[in-house]
Amino acid sequence: MSTTKKKKKMTKKKLALIIAIVVAAALLVVFLLPNFFRDNSLSMTSVMRTATVTKGTIETTVVGSGNLTAQNTVDVMIPTDITVESVLVEEGDTVNEGDTLATLDAVSLQTALTSVQSQLSSLDSEINSAKDDTSSKYITTSVSGRVKQIFAESGTETQATISDNGSLLVLSIDGKMKVAFQPAFTDGLSAGSEVTVTLSDGSTVTGSVVSVSADSCVVTMTDNGPACGDSVTVSNSDGAQIGSGTLEINTPIEILGNAGVVSSVDVSLNESVSSGSTLITLTEAGVSQEYVSLLSQRKQYEDVLRILLKCAQTNTVTAETSGTIGSVSISGTADPSSSSGSSLSQSSTQAASAMAAVSGSLPESGSSISLLSESLKNDTTPATITPITGITEIYIDHPVTGNTPQTTIMSGNGYTGSIQWNPSDAEFVADTSYTALVTLTADSDHQFAADAALNVAGAQIDPQSIAVSDEAQGNTLTFSAVFPATSKADTAQVSDAGGDSSVSMFAGGSSGASASMPSGGSVSTTISTTSSSDTSTSESSLLQSAFTISTGKADTLTVNIDELDIMSVQTDQDVTIVLDALPDDTFHGKVVKISASGNIQSGVTTYPVTIALTDAGDASIMAGMNATATISIATSEDVLLIPLDALQESGNEQFVLIAGDTPISEESGMGERRTVETGLSDGTNVEIISGLSEGEQIIYAESASTDSSETQSGFPGGMGGNMSGGMPGEMPGGPMGG
Repeated sequence: MSTTKKKKKMTKKKLALIIAIVVAAALLVVFLLPNFFRDNSLSMTSVMRTATVTKGTIETTVVGSGNLTAQNTVDVMIPTDITVESVLVEEGDTVNEGDTLATLDAVSLQTALTSVQSQLSSLDSEINSAKDDTSSKYITTSVSGRVKQIFAESGTETQATISDNGSLLVLSIDGKMKVAFQPAFTDGLSAGSEVTVTLSDGSTVTGSVVSVSADSCVVTMTDNGPACGDSVTVSNSDGAQIGSGTLEINTPIEILGNAGVVSSVDVSLNESVSSGSTLITLTEAGVSQEYVSLLSQRKQYEDVLRILLKCAQTNTVTAETSGTIGSVSISGTADPSSSSGSSLSQSSTQAASAMAAVSGSLPESGSSISLLSESLKNDTTPATITPITGITEIYIDHPVTGNTPQTTIMSGNGYTGSIQWNPSDAEFVADTSYTALVTLTADSDHQFAADAALNVAGAQIDPQSIAVSDEAQGNTLTFSAVFPATSKADTAQVSDAGGDSSVSMFAGGSSGASASMPSGGSVSTTISTTSSSDTSTSESSLLQSAFTISTGKADTLTVNIDELDIMSVQTDQDVTIVLDALPDDTFHGKVVKISASGNIQSGVTTYPVTIALTDAGDASIMAGMNATATISIATSEDVLLIPLDALQESGNEQFVLIAGDTPISEESGMGERRTVETGLSDGTNVEIISGLSEGEQIIYAESASTDSSETQSGFPGGMGGNMSGGMPGEMPGGPMGG
């Protein structure tokens, strides 16, 4: 290649290099220079401020929102076996006391009145027979053992003694006492090793090691002599003390008992007793369980009768108080919107009809299904027997350890009932499965269906045990219900109410048509209508809530508080409330309830806090209005305050800069750096506990930029400060969050 060509090639390379350098420089100017000027611009827009340390009041708060509700509600109850013709109100309507809410069928009212009066008459007869019956006068044991603790005393009430001590007396049933302790050494010790136990009176007994480890040693000995609660020491065969502890019963049985006053304690400490032995004799023994049950049943029917008598005066349901209709649980047969007819008697009829359809056609009497025996279906002679119609329920108390078995069943419309238990214990024994042998006897002018089907909540029905006698009048229906085993003795407690089993009887043998019944509770006498009552007694099958009326002012507010703030909220704290509908008015209240159960949504947990308004007065507030509540967490009065922006942090240190006497410059700096201790903060100001005095001047940089992610504190040397807005709880050195 010639020299000329080489020079031309070199010239082209130099030109390309120069062009590349120029382009790179241009890019630097385009991208870096604006940032340079922007940084300088931000620096220049930082405004230097001074503030005076002043005294004042500061408050920490938590804010939540919710809707106003009326705290008090009244349920308007009606019997379940009456027909509702029409409902005249709907949710949200305002009613006055005495206003008509619904109209009722007069015939169904009179039928229900007759039925309830008949039930009361039957109950009164049973109560009269049972009123003189009492519980057993003797408390006995069903297990042999040795008496190791006696709490009962002559003249004391059994219930009070049990409440104070947990039992009347305690038996040891395996012949052993035990002591547990941390051993001083374990060498030469193992399960089965023989040791010497020295009692507090100096006497000794031989013990046996049950288990041993570096942390625990358990030794057992005879229960004949050693007292419960005695302090003892344990030694090995060489006389070296292994440890010490307090004697306990190895396998205790606590004796409870019937209500009454103790006449005498018939055993003594350390006495050996056998199964069936009398331990305590009572005077003024409590009334029988049957008597108590009958009185409870009568009270339920009394309530029903009062409501029926009131409704029968005008054949209507009226408002018991003034207020706002909160809910409507019924519809009438004459209501255009009632396509399914959810009145109670109609639902009952539909349920029975559905069940009858499963088993085959049955003769109808009026609007209900007649549960007649097969022999009566084909009987051409005019019948004088009233069929037991519709769905019938009875109630059986679940077997509960220590309770007295139920022996009678609440009388129904046309029948009575009794129960025999197998095993036939005077009280239900622990860890035992009991079978209820139930006999329902129809009155002389009533009759059960031959194909009646049964279902018992919480128990198993033996299909082979169901039998209906074929008498023309006064026949019986019998069956067996097997319950699960009662609680074990070591966890058993006497229960006031062990829950009910609801038994439904209906025409047809298909279990698929039976109503769904929860274990341990009663169910409504209908399938398609569910009672809104919370009660779990049999009264829920006699009455249902037809309407709920909210009364009084909408003076209750529930707000959701974040989990980060809930620990600072306490009952009785002051609250300020502002309504969206009345923004110019301020109301006040108190925290009355804090829920311990949180609600989790999108990974955030909040807790409901209930607030009661204290000055709602005659204000025009209504249920459902949106409200914002500000809860006062903590307040400090007459304390030193500075702007939160003036507070800076370096590690764990909080400090401010004191304004100097000379003008601010790069040379002079910004004055003295002063460490401070902080208290409460409301997000704008912060309480100073120590480090400053009233009247002192502090200086700080307040940036005019709105880009908080790019703006620095503006202090010389790049000193960073807590400029985040001072959320409560974020500052160390003081109770920032209350």
